[in-house]
Amino acid sequence: MASDIPDIQIFGTVYKMSLQTDVNGAVLVAYTKDRETGRIGRTFIRFDLAGVDYIKRRLDAV
Repeated sequence: MASDIPDIQIFGTVYKMSLQTDVNGAVLVAYTKDRETGRIGRTFIRFDLAGVDYIKRRLDAV
């Protein structure tokens, strides 16, 4: 079965990140630096409310 999710890989070391919340959930913003080219990148990952609840449960278990 083919998946409609693209296989995207981002390489780099996260040197800064933040978590911003709103009524729709949360957005993780990660800043990366590619070690070979020095190129800076920024990635946004949105978590819906179910995703936020899942992360909270996982953190509480630690």
